[in-house]
Amino acid sequence: MTERLILAADIGATNARVLAESVASHALVHQAVYRNADYASLSEVLAGFMASPEVRAAGGDFASAALAVAGPTDGLHCRMTNLPWDIDARELAQQLGLPSVRLLNDVQAAAHGVGQLTSVQLARLQAGSGVPGAPRLVIAPGSGLGIGFAISQPSGYLAFPSEAGHADFAPCDEVQCELLEHLRGRFGHVSWERVLSGPGLVSIFEFLAMRKHATLTSDILQDLEQRGGQAVTEAALRGHQTARSALSIFLAAYGSLAGNLALTLLPRGGIFLAGGITPQIMDAMSDGTFMRAFTAKERFADLLAQFPVHVVTGCNPNLLGAAMIARHFAS
Repeated sequence: MTERLILAADIGATNARVLAESVASHALVHQAVYRNADYASLSEVLAGFMASPEVRAAGGDFASAALAVAGPTDGLHCRMTNLPWDIDARELAQQLGLPSVRLLNDVQAAAHGVGQLTSVQLARLQAGSGVPGAPRLVIAPGSGLGIGFAISQPSGYLAFPSEAGHADFAPCDEVQCELLEHLRGRFGHVSWERVLSGPGLVSIFEFLAMRKHATLTSDILQDLEQRGGQAVTEAALRGHQTARSALSIFLAAYGSLAGNLALTLLPRGGIFLAGGITPQIMDAMSDGTFMRAFTAKERFADLLAQFPVHVVTGCNPNLLGAAMIARHFAS
C-alpha cells in the first residue's frame, strides 16, 4: 500500500519552510528551507521540494497540503504583504498534482501551533496564572508583524488571524513621539509594523542616528542594506550604543503593544511571542524593558501580571499549525 503524505509550509517574506510527513505515523519524511528571492513563484519552490530525493525515496502520494502565508487570505487566495507573490490554492493544486491545497494566515497557523509546544520550546517571561481553555495570543515580529489569537471551542481551539499589525502605532514617551513624526514624514500612515519588524528596527536605528547626529561608517551602512534588522540586533548585542538604544525602543514598543492586545483579548491561556526576531534577542527580552512596558497600564497593571507570557524558542509554530491543518484534511 502506498504511503500517504501531507505537505505543510510556512511561507514568509524571506523564506519558505516546507515539510512532508507521514499521515499514518506523523513521522517526518523531509524538511527544507528555501530563500524566496531565489525563486520566481511558490509553485517553483514546492515543485522542487516534492522532487527532492528524500521525498521521492518515501514513494508516497500527497493526501493534502496546508500553507501558512504571510498575508490576508480567504483560504483560497493570498497576495503576500511583503513579497510580490499572488498565491492561488486551486492553481497550486493543479500545477503540483495535489488533491487539495488550503491557505491560512501564518499567525493563524501559529495560534494553532503554540498549543503543541512543550515547556522546553518556550522561555517564560512571566508565569502569570494560566487558565485552561482561555484565549491565546500570538505576536510575531519578523519581516513584518503578525498577530493572531485562538479561542476555545467544545471541539478544541479555533484560531483566527488579524491585521492588527497595520493599526496605528501609539507612542508611549517623548522619543517615541519623535519617532512617530519621523516615520510619518516617510510613510504617511505609521502602523505598528513600521516599528515592530526587521525594517522597523532599521528605521528606529536610522532615526536615532539622525537625532544624535551620529556618523555611520560605510561598513555599518552596507550591513544595514544587506541584513536589515539582524544587523541592528547583532550590533546591539556587541554593545554598539545607537543599536542598543534602538533595540530598547523596539522592546518598549513591543511590550506596550502586547499589553494593549492583552487588555483587548484577556488571553489567560497565554501570550506567545514568536517570529524571526524575538528568539534572537532573548537576553534583551529578559532585561525587564519589555515587561515594564507590558504592565504599564496604571489601574490594570495587576490584571496584566496574571497573564502567562512566553517566548517561543525551540521550533516554528507556523509550520506546526499548518501541519495540523493538513493532517485534519488528510484524514
